Amino acid sequence: MTSGALPNNPFVAAGMIEDPRLFVGRKDELHAIASRMKGDQPTSINIVDDKHIGKSSLLHYFVLTWQQQVSDPNRYVVIYLSLRDGNCQTETGFYQAVAKGLLDCVSGWRQSNLQNPLRIKPLNRQAFSDAIKQWKQQGKLPVLCLDDFKSLLNHPQEFDNGFYDNLRSLMDSNALMLVVASRKQLDVYANEHRFVSSFFNIGHTISLKELTTDEAIELSRLPTRSTIGAALSVDEQNHAQQWGDRHGVRRGVRHDVRRGVLGRSV
Repeated sequence: MTSGALPNNPFVAAGMIEDPRLFVGRKDELHAIASRMKGDQPTSINIVDDKHIGKSSLLHYFVLTWQQQVSDPNRYVVIYLSLRDGNCQTETGFYQAVAKGLLDCVSGWRQSNLQNPLRIKPLNRQAFSDAIKQWKQQGKLPVLCLDDFKSLLNHPQEFDNGFYDNLRSLMDSNALMLVVASRKQLDVYANEHRFVSSFFNIGHTISLKELTTDEAIELSRLPTRSTIGAALSVDEQNHAQQWGDRHGVRRGVRHDVRRGVLGRSV
């Protein structure tokens, strides 16, 4: 839900937070991602932390708001892709899913120089690589926010060292930037699954930390569609801030309300 009335209970968020009005904090992380898009040498990023911390929500929010953080948004196309999607269980399916996301962002006849390379059939490894290089020639950088990276590891016959090497080559030539969310650092997965591709030594790692005190307070003061002020009373806000660990967008007060520890429904 990205428009219309706020939910009646802003703390019950099943999965990724899709309404940007319910997203709190992470200003430093958002700035760090945007800053690494800029310049002639974009730096790919690995977003790391445990399950249900807020990695998916962070990526989704960034895709919705990145244009506010760069001076020349026409240079970039930023998309979100969950690798748990059934279309991403094969290498060709992955390329097609990326192509669809990028094509959805460059509609219109004036964009044919960007559209046509991604419409090649079959869109295999070489065709995908050639298409991304043509985007670079057109002065456009695709930024892929890839969620649930571990899902690719469930299909090692499809996603082998050659697949990862190709992505790394595109990254090294400044034709592609990745923001990869995972529970462990990519180099840990490389060791566990015996990958030797340099892809797993990605340029920069961001580990999600606790929310600041001010951000935790802001989170506890979220309103509902049926209230003028905060959904929680002042006492409940204080309890939520004490019980919550301030770690992640979806923990803290959201976790406490779902468990019913605040003593009343909101």
